[in-house]
Amino acid sequence: MQRVFIVGLVLAVMLLFLYGSTASNPKVVFADVNRVVQEYPKMVELNQKYAQDVQFYQQKLNELVAELEKLQKIGAPQSEIEKKQSEVLARRQQYEQLLQSEYQPKMQAILDELAKKIETFAKTMGYDFVIKKEALLYADDAYDVTQQLIRYLKSQ
Repeated sequence: MQRVFIVGLVLAVMLLFLYGSTASNPKVVFADVNRVVQEYPKMVELNQKYAQDVQFYQQKLNELVAELEKLQKIGAPQSEIEKKQSEVLARRQQYEQLLQSEYQPKMQAILDELAKKIETFAKTMGYDFVIKKEALLYADDAYDVTQQLIRYLKSQ
């Protein structure tokens, strides 16, 4: 009696899975998120501004390093050289903090906006899941929507 019940239960579960999988197959696609982010126009613009600011601060640091090297060449006292080294390190840290405090919130806002647009894209296209390519061990390229997603984002 118990064996019949177990066989019946197994058959019921199998039918449930079979019926569930044929009733509504979820549409699953994937995208190369790194490429999408790199080509997103707002991120491209932000990266350009960031590179300009990094270059500006690097120039300032180069000037300080040149002063330090000059002190070393002329044989300035060790205390003066150490003071200049400390200044260089302090400025480097200050510039890094300035860049991070300015660009981290901007980058996060763009990523949040991008996530919403990807969600809209998925709903528009009828996709149930959009998975990061990096999370997959294998996927057929037929399910790669990276290029379509990039075109969609650039048209927005």
